[in-house]
Amino acid sequence: MGRAWRKRPENFVDGFGVTAWQGIWPLPHGRGSNEKLGWFTGRERKGAGRWAPEPRGGRREAGFALSQGTGAVRKNGRKVSQLEAEPRPKKVLAPGVSGRRSWRAWLAWLALAAWFLAFAWAGLLAWFTSDDLMNLHGVAFRTPLEILSSKERPAANLVLKGLWEAFGLHPRPYRVFCFGLLLANLWLAFQFFLRWTDLWRAALFTGLFFAYHAQLQDLYFNSGALYDLLAFAFSFAALAAAAPVVVEGRPASPPRLAAVAALSALAGGSKETSVSLPVILASALLLWRASAGAWKAAVYSAAGCWGVLAWTTWRAPMTSNPAYQPEFTLTVLDARWKLLTASLLYRGPDWSSAAAWTVLAAALLAALLLRSRAAWLACALILITPLPLLFLPQRSFYAFYLTYAGWCLLTGLALDRLTRIVEPRGWKLTAAILAALALLLAPQHRWLSGWIRETYYQPYEAKVVAAGNVLRRQLPPLPPGSAIYFVDDPLPPPEEEEHLLAFLCRLKARDPQLSVWRARNPGQSVPEREWGQFAAVFRLTRSELIRIR
Repeated sequence: MGRAWRKRPENFVDGFGVTAWQGIWPLPHGRGSNEKLGWFTGRERKGAGRWAPEPRGGRREAGFALSQGTGAVRKNGRKVSQLEAEPRPKKVLAPGVSGRRSWRAWLAWLALAAWFLAFAWAGLLAWFTSDDLMNLHGVAFRTPLEILSSKERPAANLVLKGLWEAFGLHPRPYRVFCFGLLLANLWLAFQFFLRWTDLWRAALFTGLFFAYHAQLQDLYFNSGALYDLLAFAFSFAALAAAAPVVVEGRPASPPRLAAVAALSALAGGSKETSVSLPVILASALLLWRASAGAWKAAVYSAAGCWGVLAWTTWRAPMTSNPAYQPEFTLTVLDARWKLLTASLLYRGPDWSSAAAWTVLAAALLAALLLRSRAAWLACALILITPLPLLFLPQRSFYAFYLTYAGWCLLTGLALDRLTRIVEPRGWKLTAAILAALALLLAPQHRWLSGWIRETYYQPYEAKVVAAGNVLRRQLPPLPPGSAIYFVDDPLPPPEEEEHLLAFLCRLKARDPQLSVWRARNPGQSVPEREWGQFAAVFRLTRSELIRIR
């Protein structure tokens, strides 16, 4: 059962008043046992009686409240067991949840947020990517009802529609909103690590890894990753809503079940990767041996998440897009897993398939050695959440945002166990390891994030930002449904960004019927004598928009 006892009790009296017994009786875990038999943890009641149990990883391990002496005592005039006569220990919530410890969680989150912003702050200054403009173009000219009834990812697209109505074609508010989601997700993830492990050291180690990863650059620079950010936020909020039922054994009340169902539905309506949320919740219920009533949470989560996904997939099939057509072969699985683990560990093209699968074997072995329910929950995140993506065309690491939380959790639990072996009490070694990890990770984060920006984002912004800002500021009002012509522009050629200029002009004019002709596009070069068919003819430069006609 994985228990370690500081002292062996001289006399043991069980919760039913049975004869005293010399030794330790390993009792099963399970919801309700601590209420019926009065078992508690050494962390909750230090120094009680002759001994108290020492928790060893995962959720709090349980033991009986013992005191000196044997036999029975009288309580209210009747003869009862000594254990029954003692006051039952007060239930203590997970660290970071109770009011006394919440301020520590906030301080830890602020430190992790500062670590994240130290590397990712440049993303606040990013401009619209081509994906951003495509997504905005897809919602700007639809009503909320049309988005709900005919658009994929309705929850996230409604949020994007709200941002468009509030801020229009101004990139900064979108980046601020995405960074707000990143910080909110950091808080949700940190609370998840605390509540589901009940280990501060593990939560801090995990939070340090989760706060920033250079291969998640799309989350930091691309507002099109709004779908992934919202899916993560709603998924972990649903797990937080279900945690009291699973971890603490509270009743599955109708309001809580409604919250789990609503958050799961919002997660499913944000991105398809949330399809694994009910399975993760069911895995947690199995690991924590929850009661039959607690399984209602998984049922409600499945009804909300899968119901929304079934509805949106039926009316707007994702497989009609070649980028979402799966290929179920071992070759594809091997290639995707190799790319996933290489990105996770900052490895290059020489990363081998053998090394990639060895990482998975090491993760499973670590979970076996840790003997912790939280470790197996981390494995569930690692193995289940990437399945919707492992057989699709190649995706960047940001698509595995949920999976990354599982890798971080398992690593944090392993470091916590190693730290407790060397230093069971105190925080000196933990602080030293955290400082060493920060010093080790900082130069790698800085180098790789800089290389990704210089390779992918800066060349695009050099071609687009200056001319795009001129266009969104200087494009004059145009007749609805008219046609305009650009004789020249510095934007990327059509083979790179074919519709970028059209998206910018239509969004600026708020006219989906605006026809945008471009001399650089194949088949759209028009001689000057035919310019009369256009409402306006422009020449766009990096500094001004010149109206020729």
